[in-house]
Amino acid sequence: MNKIFKTFAVILLIYMLWPGSKGISDFKPLPDSAKSTLSGDTVQIPNVSAYFSYQFRNFVIPFYYKNFQEASHFPFPPLKLNHPPEYSWTVIKKPTDTTYLEEFIYPLRDSLYINGFENHHPDGSKVFYGSPELREDGKLWYTKTTLRLYTSNILVRILVWFGIVFSFIYISKLGRSILKE
Repeated sequence: MNKIFKTFAVILLIYMLWPGSKGISDFKPLPDSAKSTLSGDTVQIPNVSAYFSYQFRNFVIPFYYKNFQEASHFPFPPLKLNHPPEYSWTVIKKPTDTTYLEEFIYPLRDSLYINGFENHHPDGSKVFYGSPELREDGKLWYTKTTLRLYTSNILVRILVWFGIVFSFIYISKLGRSILKE
Protein backbone atom coordinates (compact mmCIF):
# COMPACT_ATOMS: atom_id res chain seq x y z
CA MET A 1 0.00 0.00 0.00
CA ASN A 2 2.86 2.35 0.84
CA LYS A 3 4.49 1.91 -2.61
CA ILE A 4 1.15 2.45 -4.33
CA PHE A 5 0.56 5.66 -2.37
CA LYS A 6 4.07 6.99 -3.08
CA THR A 7 3.66 6.21 -6.78
CA PHE A 8 0.28 7.95 -6.82
CA ALA A 9 1.71 10.99 -5.00
CA VAL A 10 4.63 11.29 -7.45
CA ILE A 11 2.37 10.90 -10.51
CA LEU A 12 -0.03 13.51 -9.10
CA LEU A 13 2.88 15.88 -8.42
CA ILE A 14 4.16 15.48 -11.99
CA TYR A 15 0.63 16.16 -13.28
CA MET A 16 0.36 19.28 -11.11
CA LEU A 17 3.80 20.62 -12.13
CA TRP A 18 3.49 19.78 -15.84
CA PRO A 19 3.72 23.00 -17.90
CA GLY A 20 0.46 24.03 -19.52
CA SER A 21 -1.07 26.92 -21.40
CA LYS A 22 0.35 30.29 -20.47
CA GLY A 23 -2.40 32.41 -21.98
CA ILE A 24 -5.11 32.70 -24.57
CA SER A 25 -2.47 33.53 -27.19
CA ASP A 26 -1.41 29.84 -27.09
CA PHE A 27 -4.58 28.95 -29.02
CA LYS A 28 -4.91 29.18 -32.78
CA PRO A 29 -7.59 31.43 -34.28
CA LEU A 30 -10.39 29.73 -36.15
CA PRO A 31 -9.55 29.24 -39.84
CA ASP A 32 -11.05 31.88 -42.15
CA SER A 33 -12.15 34.06 -39.24
CA ALA A 34 -11.82 37.67 -38.13
CA LYS A 35 -10.62 38.51 -34.63
CA SER A 36 -13.22 40.52 -32.77
CA THR A 37 -12.31 44.06 -31.78
CA LEU A 38 -15.49 44.59 -29.76
CA SER A 39 -15.25 45.79 -26.18
CA GLY A 40 -14.49 42.89 -23.84
CA ASP A 41 -13.12 40.66 -26.61
CA THR A 42 -9.59 42.05 -26.64
CA VAL A 43 -7.54 43.25 -23.66
CA GLN A 44 -10.25 44.47 -21.27
CA ILE A 45 -10.74 41.01 -19.78
CA PRO A 46 -7.64 38.82 -19.35
CA ASN A 47 -7.42 35.58 -21.33
CA VAL A 48 -10.46 36.29 -23.52
CA SER A 49 -10.42 36.14 -27.30
CA ALA A 50 -13.28 36.14 -29.81
CA TYR A 51 -13.59 35.34 -33.50
CA PHE A 52 -16.25 35.94 -36.13
CA SER A 53 -16.49 33.13 -38.67
CA TYR A 54 -18.67 30.80 -40.71
CA GLN A 55 -17.60 27.84 -38.54
CA PHE A 56 -20.33 26.14 -36.52
CA ARG A 57 -20.26 24.10 -33.32
CA ASN A 58 -19.51 20.81 -35.09
CA PHE A 59 -16.21 22.33 -36.29
CA VAL A 60 -15.35 24.71 -33.42
CA ILE A 61 -15.54 22.23 -30.53
CA PRO A 62 -13.23 19.53 -32.02
CA PHE A 63 -10.85 22.27 -33.27
CA TYR A 64 -10.35 23.79 -29.82
CA TYR A 65 -10.50 20.43 -28.04
CA LYS A 66 -7.44 19.32 -30.00
CA ASN A 67 -5.86 22.76 -29.61
CA PHE A 68 -6.29 22.71 -25.81
CA GLN A 69 -4.77 19.23 -25.54
CA GLU A 70 -1.78 20.27 -27.67
CA ALA A 71 -1.25 23.48 -25.65
CA SER A 72 -1.39 21.50 -22.39
CA HIS A 73 1.16 18.90 -23.58
CA PHE A 74 -0.66 15.98 -21.93
CA PRO A 75 -0.81 12.54 -23.56
CA PHE A 76 -4.48 12.21 -22.54
CA PRO A 77 -7.44 14.40 -23.55
CA PRO A 78 -9.17 16.93 -21.30
CA LEU A 79 -12.61 16.38 -19.82
CA LYS A 80 -15.45 17.99 -21.74
CA LEU A 81 -18.39 19.61 -19.94
CA ASN A 82 -21.49 21.10 -21.54
CA HIS A 83 -22.93 24.06 -19.61
CA PRO A 84 -26.27 25.88 -19.94
CA PRO A 85 -25.97 29.06 -22.05
CA GLU A 86 -26.96 31.32 -19.12
CA TYR A 87 -23.72 30.34 -17.37
CA SER A 88 -21.75 32.31 -19.99
CA TRP A 89 -22.49 35.57 -18.17
CA THR A 90 -20.57 34.19 -15.20
CA VAL A 91 -17.57 32.55 -16.90
CA ILE A 92 -17.07 34.56 -20.11
CA LYS A 93 -18.29 38.11 -19.61
CA LYS A 94 -21.48 40.03 -19.04
CA PRO A 95 -23.42 40.33 -21.37
CA THR A 96 -22.66 37.53 -23.80
CA ASP A 97 -24.96 36.20 -26.52
CA THR A 98 -24.82 32.41 -26.39
CA THR A 99 -26.05 29.41 -28.32
CA TYR A 100 -23.76 26.91 -26.58
CA LEU A 101 -21.12 26.89 -23.85
CA GLU A 102 -18.62 24.08 -23.40
CA GLU A 103 -15.69 23.69 -21.04
CA PHE A 104 -12.52 21.68 -21.51
CA ILE A 105 -10.82 20.98 -18.23
CA TYR A 106 -7.81 19.26 -16.77
CA PRO A 107 -8.95 18.75 -13.15
CA LEU A 108 -7.01 20.70 -10.52
CA ARG A 109 -5.39 22.72 -13.34
CA ASP A 110 -6.73 24.76 -16.25
CA SER A 111 -10.08 25.28 -17.99
CA LEU A 112 -10.93 26.58 -21.44
CA TYR A 113 -14.48 27.80 -22.03
CA ILE A 114 -15.84 27.91 -25.57
CA ASN A 115 -18.86 30.16 -26.01
CA GLY A 116 -20.58 30.05 -29.38
CA PHE A 117 -23.26 32.31 -30.77
CA GLU A 118 -24.84 31.06 -33.99
CA ASN A 119 -27.46 33.44 -35.34
CA HIS A 120 -27.57 31.86 -38.81
CA HIS A 121 -28.02 28.33 -40.11
CA PRO A 122 -25.23 26.94 -42.33
CA ASP A 123 -27.41 27.74 -45.39
CA GLY A 124 -27.38 31.45 -44.42
CA SER A 125 -30.94 31.72 -43.14
CA LYS A 126 -31.47 33.38 -39.76
CA VAL A 127 -32.03 31.14 -36.75
CA PHE A 128 -34.71 33.43 -35.33
CA TYR A 129 -36.40 36.66 -36.33
CA GLY A 130 -34.67 39.74 -34.97
CA SER A 131 -31.32 38.09 -34.28
CA PRO A 132 -28.49 40.63 -34.22
CA GLU A 133 -26.16 40.84 -37.17
CA LEU A 134 -22.53 39.95 -36.58
CA ARG A 135 -20.41 42.46 -38.48
CA GLU A 136 -16.64 42.81 -38.33
CA ASP A 137 -14.22 44.15 -40.95
CA GLY A 138 -17.22 45.22 -43.06
CA LYS A 139 -18.35 41.60 -43.43
CA LEU A 140 -21.47 39.79 -42.23
CA TRP A 141 -20.57 36.66 -40.23
CA TYR A 142 -22.77 33.71 -39.21
CA THR A 143 -21.13 32.85 -35.89
CA LYS A 144 -19.10 34.34 -33.07
CA THR A 145 -16.87 32.14 -30.91
CA THR A 146 -15.51 33.48 -27.64
CA LEU A 147 -12.74 31.72 -25.70
CA ARG A 148 -11.86 32.26 -22.06
CA LEU A 149 -8.93 30.50 -20.43
CA TYR A 150 -8.69 30.08 -16.68
CA THR A 151 -5.17 29.12 -15.66
CA SER A 152 -4.13 28.01 -12.21
CA ASN A 153 -1.17 29.33 -10.28
CA ILE A 154 1.67 26.81 -9.77
CA LEU A 155 1.89 27.64 -6.05
CA VAL A 156 -1.82 26.95 -5.60
CA ARG A 157 -1.44 23.62 -7.43
CA ILE A 158 1.44 22.62 -5.13
CA LEU A 159 -0.61 23.63 -2.10
CA VAL A 160 -3.53 21.51 -3.37
CA TRP A 161 -1.13 18.59 -3.91
CA PHE A 162 0.11 18.87 -0.30
CA GLY A 163 -3.50 19.02 0.87
CA ILE A 164 -4.44 15.86 -1.04
CA VAL A 165 -1.35 13.92 0.07
CA PHE A 166 -1.57 14.91 3.74
CA SER A 167 -5.34 14.33 3.81
CA PHE A 168 -4.80 10.83 2.45
CA ILE A 169 -2.09 10.14 5.06
CA TYR A 170 -4.29 11.47 7.88
CA ILE A 171 -7.36 9.50 6.76
CA SER A 172 -5.27 6.34 6.38
CA LYS A 173 -3.85 6.68 9.91
CA LEU A 174 -7.29 7.48 11.30
CA GLY A 175 -8.76 4.43 9.57
CA ARG A 176 -6.02 2.17 10.90
CA SER A 177 -6.49 3.45 14.47
CA ILE A 178 -10.25 2.84 14.23
CA LEU A 179 -9.69 -0.69 12.92
CA LYS A 180 -7.27 -1.48 15.79
CA GLU A 181 -9.89 -0.61 18.40
